[in-house]
Amino acid sequence: MKKFKGSIVIGDPSYFIKNDEDYKRSDFGVNLSELGFSDYLCLEFPDDPQVVINTDTGEIIGGICQDSCNVAVVYKSELENYNPDFEQGFFCESNRTVIEDFDGEISCEVVPFETDGGSDSDTVISGTGSVNFKSCYEEDLSR
Repeated sequence: MKKFKGSIVIGDPSYFIKNDEDYKRSDFGVNLSELGFSDYLCLEFPDDPQVVINTDTGEIIGGICQDSCNVAVVYKSELENYNPDFEQGFFCESNRTVIEDFDGEISCEVVPFETDGGSDSDTVISGTGSVNFKSCYEEDLSR
């Protein structure tokens, strides 16, 4: 669990890192301090694309898509300083989540569940604070 106070962006670091050299220098997005980020959270996220919902309203507020099996939570201001064109790297808004003026804690957990053929697990990123949110599969919203 990590505390954040400020506008944040949640997404695959490979989408917003400017070039291959920086990607390698940052240990493939795991050590973002090498690129000037002072406070961040890097998470293993091997799951398929998910939506991020406001758990108080049920509204979809963003998404998470990854190609590198990692997701990072970074301050939007630091991301804008590092890469002013970061939005282009995400290709579309459903590949990232931006939460303005977030004040709270973010955590990640692996949640096991039973399937018809056995068992599986989902990775869930959640936040509690000024905006309460969690990631989930869009098809789970209709259950």
